[in-house]
Amino acid sequence: MPSEADTQSRIQIGFERQAFSLRVDLEWDERVLVLFGPSGSGKSTLLECLLGLHPSANAQVRLDGRWLDDSQRGVHLRVEERALGWVPQAPTLFPHLSVEGNLTFGLQRAGPRPKEALDRAIEVLEIGHLLGRGVDELSGGERSRVALGRALASGPQALLLDEPLAALDIALRARVLPYLLRIRDEMDLPILYITHDADEAMMIGERVAVLDAGRIVSSGPPREVLWSQAVLPLAETLGIENVLEVEASGAATESRVVSKAGLALVVPWPLAAGTQLSIGVPAHEIMLATEEPAGISARNVVPARVIRCDPGDGQVLVHLDAGETLVAKVTPGAAQRLDLAPGREVYAILKAHALRRIS
Repeated sequence: MPSEADTQSRIQIGFERQAFSLRVDLEWDERVLVLFGPSGSGKSTLLECLLGLHPSANAQVRLDGRWLDDSQRGVHLRVEERALGWVPQAPTLFPHLSVEGNLTFGLQRAGPRPKEALDRAIEVLEIGHLLGRGVDELSGGERSRVALGRALASGPQALLLDEPLAALDIALRARVLPYLLRIRDEMDLPILYITHDADEAMMIGERVAVLDAGRIVSSGPPREVLWSQAVLPLAETLGIENVLEVEASGAATESRVVSKAGLALVVPWPLAAGTQLSIGVPAHEIMLATEEPAGISARNVVPARVIRCDPGDGQVLVHLDAGETLVAKVTPGAAQRLDLAPGREVYAILKAHALRRIS
């Protein structure tokens, strides 16, 4: 376990509430931590403890080197002293205030340069044109961006996002997600991001901690953890899939895209050359063959090498090196017939229409 001097952030919490027990011990240095798990796993309760809403909790909380709680030393900062920007699952804007009024409300807690924090939030979230509007004139995606802006305008020392996309439909999520990525990439803020969506966890997190029944079952790099043996029992429930960040080369009726690692695929949507996007493909949609197939309709046949096979609950997750890491799901019988084992050369077959555009 890293020492206090070796790590910037630490959460050690013990909390009992009715029939639920929360026991979390986690340390990390990364700036963006995703807390990931199914509904009822304790994510929101953990966030409430971080906000200081449960003073009876036995807690040690240090975010980016700053202590918020230490039961042993008698440290427990009040909610307003924690300097945390919080965006809940269903952010509520003040209906009697304009967008500008909602944003400037956050300035009451801002630091020595409040105008700078406000201007930066407006710039990153591209909401300058909304300032004069009333709350009831905003779309769902615009409301989410304004709520994020209000949290950022307060000049927080860390940002807590509690499933900020959960209330949006798929189309709106795709519009808001790029702004969350801009916040991650352009604002030097520690972020704790809570979600039960595996795509968000893989795209946003630098580190992910998987929570189930009030306990951390695994933590580490998102792609490694979410396909790990420890998380395998949750994979079906949580809808974990392969997520790739790609750039389009462009075509009239279909497009070719290339990932950062050089994996080239055909996708079923026309895209302008240079378009950057994220795509997903479920593990069960990837077929495997030991010889290069011919005379098939699938547009994507990718040479790959088996890294490892994880059996469990009537399925085998086959981890592949195809330039990018991919995970396919096959039956135990298929794994045996294909003699799948580490080092085995195979072909991964991905139907273009099995690919899903995430953003």
